[in-house]
Amino acid sequence: MPSPAAYTLPLSETALRAFLDTGAIPVTALERAGLFAAALCQQRPHHPAALTRLLDDACALFVAQPEAAAGQFQTVRAALPLDPLAWLHALAAQGVVLGPDAVVARYAQASPDAYPVDAFQADSQVTLEPHTLRFATEVAYAEEGHVADDRLRAPAFVERTHSYTQEQARALRAIIANDDEHIDLDAYAGAGKTHLILQLLDSGARRYTYIAPRAGQVQAFRQRLSAALPVQVVSQIAFANHVAGDAFRRGLLRTAWRPVFQISKHALRDIAARIELQSIGSFAPASVLRIALEGIATWCRSTTLQLAPRHFARAVPWTVIDSAALLAAAEHVWRSMFDPQLQRHALLSVNVDHIGKWLALHQVSVPASWGTLLIDEGHDLSPAWKALLSSYEGAVISLGDPNQRLVGHAPRFATGMTLEIDQSVRQGRLVEKLVNETLALDPGNRYEAPFVGSADQPTLSSTYSAWSDVPVSGARIYGSPWRLLEEAQRLAAAGAAFSIHPDSLATLGREVTRGAEAYRELTAHGGSSQRWEDLLVECEEQDLTQIPRMFMRGYNRERFVELTGRLLPFHDAALQLMLVEHAKNAEFASVAMSRCCFRTGFTRQYAHNPVRAAYTAMTRGTRQLWLPGDALEELQLSMQRYHERRTEQRRSKAAPPGRPYRGG
Repeated sequence: MPSPAAYTLPLSETALRAFLDTGAIPVTALERAGLFAAALCQQRPHHPAALTRLLDDACALFVAQPEAAAGQFQTVRAALPLDPLAWLHALAAQGVVLGPDAVVARYAQASPDAYPVDAFQADSQVTLEPHTLRFATEVAYAEEGHVADDRLRAPAFVERTHSYTQEQARALRAIIANDDEHIDLDAYAGAGKTHLILQLLDSGARRYTYIAPRAGQVQAFRQRLSAALPVQVVSQIAFANHVAGDAFRRGLLRTAWRPVFQISKHALRDIAARIELQSIGSFAPASVLRIALEGIATWCRSTTLQLAPRHFARAVPWTVIDSAALLAAAEHVWRSMFDPQLQRHALLSVNVDHIGKWLALHQVSVPASWGTLLIDEGHDLSPAWKALLSSYEGAVISLGDPNQRLVGHAPRFATGMTLEIDQSVRQGRLVEKLVNETLALDPGNRYEAPFVGSADQPTLSSTYSAWSDVPVSGARIYGSPWRLLEEAQRLAAAGAAFSIHPDSLATLGREVTRGAEAYRELTAHGGSSQRWEDLLVECEEQDLTQIPRMFMRGYNRERFVELTGRLLPFHDAALQLMLVEHAKNAEFASVAMSRCCFRTGFTRQYAHNPVRAAYTAMTRGTRQLWLPGDALEELQLSMQRYHERRTEQRRSKAAPPGRPYRGG
C-alpha cells in the first residue's frame, strides 16, 4: 500500500545548514518555528497533528517575543549535532521532510507570522506538478473530408490536466506527438511508469492495446479504466497466443498445431520416455531433457536463430558431455514442443519466450490491428519478441527499467527513439547516494543520468549488524531460497504471523524437492550422490550449513506443506517474505534486505546480475530501507564472482560446436 504523505516543515535545507554552520537564525517567525520544530524532532518523535500545534504556538511565540530567539536557538545548537544529515535522518524516520527553498521563501514572505498548514503542505509537494497535455485523436489523423458534416465531427484533440513530474510530462508529449514511432522508455524504479500508462490510456485519444506481464495486472488495470475507452488490456500470454493463432490461421507456421502457452504436469522421466529421448554418457534421459530444456530457454532469450553449444553453458559443463549428441537431443525436444500429436495433452510446457522464438524463426509479423501497443515491463521481453515488435506497422511504446532485467540485457527496437525518466516519485533524496553507488558497480548500467530522489519522500536507509534489529513488519527480501526457507521455519516455530510471496513459495517448493531427492539418492546409493555433494558445497559457500542438516533430520515435502498451511494470504500479512526476483512491481513502506541479497554468485548455475537484483530490492521501500552495514562491499565481491562465472562460461563455449540448429 502507498505510504501516507510526508509532513513538510516550513524550513529549507539551506536555512538549516546556515544555522548549523554559522548559527544564523531565520528572519521570519514562520521559519523560526520550522527550525524549532526540527530541533524538537531530534529529541523525540512527534505526530503530524502535534507538529501543527507546535508550529502554530511557536509562530505566536516568536512574533510576541522576537528577542528571545537568539538565546533559545544558541542553546539548541549547543545541545544537538551539527551534522545536517543527522537532522534529516531523524526527521525522515518520523515521516518528516524540509520544505523546498522556493516554497518556504514564498510563504515566509506572504505569511511571515502565521502557519497556513493546508496550503503549505499542498504546495510543498513539488515532485508532481499540474501539466496540461493535448492528445491528438484518431480524427486528427484522418484524411480531410472524411466526415461530411463538420457538426458531427469528433474533436481532433482532447486536453487533460494531471500531475506529473517534468520528465513524465516530457515523455508523454514525445509519445503523443509520434503516432507511429517505436519508443523505448527507460524509467528508474518508482519513476511512475504505471501512472504514465494510465494517463495515456485514460486520454481515449487513440486505440491502445496495453500488454501487461501478468493476468493480475490486467485485472487491476481494467478496474481503473472506463469501459467506454477504446482500450484492450491483455497479458503477455494472451497476446502471444493471439499472435501465434493469427499466424497459424494464415498458414505461416509449418506445423499442424497452433502454438499456445501451456504448463506440463508430466514428470521429466515420463516426458523423456514419451518422446523417446536417449541417454548421453552417464546422463539419464530425464537429465538430458532437463539440460535440453535449460539450453532451449537460454537460446529463446538470445538474439541468435541457431541453437548452439554456448546456450547450454549454464546447464552443464560442456566438457563432460557429447556436444553433438546433446544438440541433436535439444533439436528433437524443440520439435517435440510444437508437435501436434505430442502436445495434444500438453506433454511439454510452452511459454511466451518459446512462442516468440518459434514465430521469429518463421518470420511472422504482428498484424497491425492492435492499434498503439503499450508494453509494460518491456525490459523483460525476449530479443525475439522485440524483433517481432520492431516490424510492427503501428506505434509501440516499451516501458521498462533495464536495471530490473536480472538476466541478460534489455533489447532495443531496431529503429526508433529512446526516452529516459530519472526522477523517482517513490523514494526520497536520502537514498540517492546508495542507489547510484549500487548501480555504479555494474558497468552495464544503460542510463545516461543518475537516479534522482523525490523531495517529497522521507525515505531513510538504515544499517543493521544483526538480523534481529530489523522491523517485525513490512517486507523482508532474500537472495537465497535456502535463507528464506530457514527464516520461514524459524518464524513458524516462534508462532509468528507472516506470509510468503506465492512465486517465492513455488520456488521454495522446488528447492525442497531437490534437497529431499538428493538426500534420498544419497541414502539409496550407499552414501554416494553427486547431487547431495553439490548441495553441500552450495550451502557451505553461503554459510547455510544448517540446510543439509534439516534434510538429514527428515525435512521433506510433507514438512514443507505443513509450513505453507499456516501462512497468511500474502497481501493480508503485516510481515511479508519474498525472493528478490519476485519483488518487482511491488511497493512497501518498510523493506529489510537480507545479507544474501548482496552476498551471491557462489553456485555455478547462478545467473542473476547481483547489482540489478540488489537495486530491484532496494527500490521497493518508500519510508525505510534496512541493509547490512557492509552491503556494498559484499556486492562488489559478488560482482567479481559473477564476472568470473561469465568468463568460465565463455571459455566453455570454445568447445566443438556440433551441428547448429536453424529451426523449422
